Amino acid sequence: MAGVEKKRLTSKAIIHQKFGVEAIYRIEEFDDHYSLNLPCLYRCHLQTPDFSVVSNFFKNKEDAEESAAELALEEFGIQPRDDAITVEEAWDDIVERIKYIFSDEFVLTGHPLGTHLIATLQRHGDNWTTVPASVIATFDAKIISRCKVINPSADSDPSLVISCVMKAAAKLPDYVDVFPHEASLLRQRPHPLPIVLALATHWGSKSIEVEAVHVQCQSHGEEVVDSVTLDIPSGRYYLDVIAEKLGLKDSNQLVISRWSFGKASSGYECRVYSANPKMNRYDKSSKAYGKRPVHEDEPSHLKTSWNARASSVCGQAVRGDAIVASVGYPWRSQSHGLQHDVVTINSFYRICYNTSPNGIYKTSRRALIAAQLPFSFTAKSNWRGPFPREILSMYCRQHELEEPVFTVSTAPVKPFSDILNSHQKLKDSKPDDDENQLLSRKREEIAELANGYRCEVKILSKTSQDVVFSCSLRKFYEKENYAVENAALNALSWFGGFHDDPDADPLHPEYEDEVLDMLFQQKIRIKEFGRSSGRHEMKRKPSKSRREEYMLQEKEQKHVRSIPKGSLVTISYSVSLEVDSDMSRSGESLRELVEGNQAMEFEVGNGSMNRDLELVVTQMSVGQYARFITDSPSQGLVLAAATNTERVRSLFSEPATSLEYRVHLLAVRGPKEKRMEAMFFKPQLSKQRVEYAVKQIINSSASTLVDFGCGSGDLLDSLLDHQTSLQTIVGVDISQKALARAAKMLHTKLQKLSWNLQSVVLYDGSILEFDSRLHDADVGTCLEVIEHMEEAQAYEFGSIVLRLFRPKLLIVSTPNYEYNTVLNKSARYHQKDKPMSQRSKFRNHKHKFEWTRATFNYWATTLANYFSYSVEFSGVGGFKEDLGFASQIAVFKRESLYDVDVVEDVPEESMEPFKVEWEWEKGMETKKN
Repeated sequence: MAGVEKKRLTSKAIIHQKFGVEAIYRIEEFDDHYSLNLPCLYRCHLQTPDFSVVSNFFKNKEDAEESAAELALEEFGIQPRDDAITVEEAWDDIVERIKYIFSDEFVLTGHPLGTHLIATLQRHGDNWTTVPASVIATFDAKIISRCKVINPSADSDPSLVISCVMKAAAKLPDYVDVFPHEASLLRQRPHPLPIVLALATHWGSKSIEVEAVHVQCQSHGEEVVDSVTLDIPSGRYYLDVIAEKLGLKDSNQLVISRWSFGKASSGYECRVYSANPKMNRYDKSSKAYGKRPVHEDEPSHLKTSWNARASSVCGQAVRGDAIVASVGYPWRSQSHGLQHDVVTINSFYRICYNTSPNGIYKTSRRALIAAQLPFSFTAKSNWRGPFPREILSMYCRQHELEEPVFTVSTAPVKPFSDILNSHQKLKDSKPDDDENQLLSRKREEIAELANGYRCEVKILSKTSQDVVFSCSLRKFYEKENYAVENAALNALSWFGGFHDDPDADPLHPEYEDEVLDMLFQQKIRIKEFGRSSGRHEMKRKPSKSRREEYMLQEKEQKHVRSIPKGSLVTISYSVSLEVDSDMSRSGESLRELVEGNQAMEFEVGNGSMNRDLELVVTQMSVGQYARFITDSPSQGLVLAAATNTERVRSLFSEPATSLEYRVHLLAVRGPKEKRMEAMFFKPQLSKQRVEYAVKQIINSSASTLVDFGCGSGDLLDSLLDHQTSLQTIVGVDISQKALARAAKMLHTKLQKLSWNLQSVVLYDGSILEFDSRLHDADVGTCLEVIEHMEEAQAYEFGSIVLRLFRPKLLIVSTPNYEYNTVLNKSARYHQKDKPMSQRSKFRNHKHKFEWTRATFNYWATTLANYFSYSVEFSGVGGFKEDLGFASQIAVFKRESLYDVDVVEDVPEESMEPFKVEWEWEKGMETKKN
């Protein structure tokens, strides 16, 4: 034995040496919210005096804390001292551990491995304990960790661990007998009788039946999956029963999967049991152990052919037949009895699909057929199911990869005003250039210089520490979180290509309408309440199925979306496996429900639902029903989704099967205004509005500004980035939450302010009321606010602001309804045969109205003429000759520089209804709530 064991100084210990109690660890628990049958996970937040870091998810709290400490050391550029044990010390540790495992004390610890030793006492009926080497190689974490020091590949190859156990045990001739031809170990001395009697009193005596799955290899390479029942009598070692089902002599010839998976309802997890490919099942001599090749005359089920399905679920190489079962001894059980749960064909196929990125997402949504892993992360509010970063972490843990490392970088920021100035210089220097070419160059320059985040993701192998995946996104995203989630999605798409998902679609960057047009051949019947049913035929790609015979006629029809990308649709649907009467052996139509949901939400245009479904749903209207038929996917996917597996298998035995979808469109929620604008405008339309207003304010040389409906303070935020003549800035809004966000932003920015601003005030109040403190301001602004009122209130606001507040300059913007056809890419989305108040969607579902240019001009001109203002019209966002700007703007100018006092019809007690929510004065800051 070596001397005192050297202990490696952990990253957490180094952090403690550096910071002591100032390093604060906070554990965040992540429960299985999505029914993925995964254990509880933990993430650690580490706060140091200089910065904070967040670890990825781990199965235990200690690993999460150590990971957070490692990330903190990386920030400091500190490398932990490499005090890892040597190979020689690893062998010594394995020898000592085996010696302890066969001691009298170990069987009383409650360790699952100790319970295996107790079970062998019952098997032999004497006081000796024997155990298969594969059991030690599976259930003892310390031996496994030392074997990885000797050979890093031992983590994924249990036969290497078995070999190390056998070699180490051979160094204990006074304690353990080694049987290399059986790969088992036997304790030389019997246990004392009191220990044997004490263990016997706690041993469970109940016979059990365990429902499991038998995965059999075939000569043609495909596996056959069948149910199997494990009858485990009282006092019988359950591994011996599994070995017999596999045609083996006993459990000594078994290999047990190192990693468990698919946590069962009882709390015990599934494992794969198979024959040790290096064990000869006939020759019992020690010389033949692991050396004799398999002969051709041996039974086919004993040949060591590759078992792809069993290998995929456990993450290890499995050869020959295998049994997947949920059975075993728990930790520190009082009865030492077996825990078990049912593993059905359905649950087995679900486990298979849950090993791929697409399968993890499908399972989380409980929609294996209807759902697909999206190809882009567009908005946190629209995403359904676990986020891509969480899915990637789950996938890495399943496949023994290191936790993904994300590195975020930012792009340089160039103000939009600078871009416009450079555009003007370019235009002046090249007067002969076509205006359209100049605008095109401007758009390209804006896209290149847009501020945002992009992310690089890197994933390493746990065993070799080699880089498995590394990718840096070219695209910049508005938010850091969006960059990280899209980088994770990119990695998931790449890993998805390595899985044999028969139902998986090829990797496409996005769904284009032209692509959707040519993908399918199907017959669609759409029926709506109160209307006669209509029949729509669609041209599809030629298919070798019976779709050609089913079509009554083929008619080329362009796919026209009635629902724009980015919308959230809610559908009720069912999917059934069917056999047409013409193709059924019995001559009758056969059908079995496979999947269904009463209310399911999907985002349109990001690939979250399968293409068949999206093609149909995007052409429907709310309240419509549709029925359509597609070719059936792989049998495995249908078995994973269905509950009646026997019925599904019988239908698949028919000459031809198909899937029948029945869909009811329940609701549509249009894309958020910012998301819709982001698809068409760079910079975003909201930023263009703010830049326009800032330019007007600077040119006016104003000293006082009132922002009516200031919200979270976007305009105020932008104003503080420019040195203006403003002395006083006021924001008014009815939302206290929005004002709180604005106050937080202003508090941070005003601390660094270098120009001569004197005061900022945020008022809680309705802009439909008059407050005399805001009378006669130099500039008033009201950007994208009036459409959130009723139309009558918009007229009321115009009257109050121009008659009572009387700003010298007033800037009002509102969406141009005519431009929505461009944003939605479909005029059908707005039903023009209905009055505006009844039309289904505006640019934002919170809008009460959206005006055309003519209506907006009438509103502004009428008010201006009545209250002695002039008005000029302009706009921002993609001007089109027949539609105008996306956002229309009216700039009111008071004709008289002198103003009278507030009119007498305003009661004196209501002259100051607004409440101060937050205020700041130069040299002194105060807050009011």
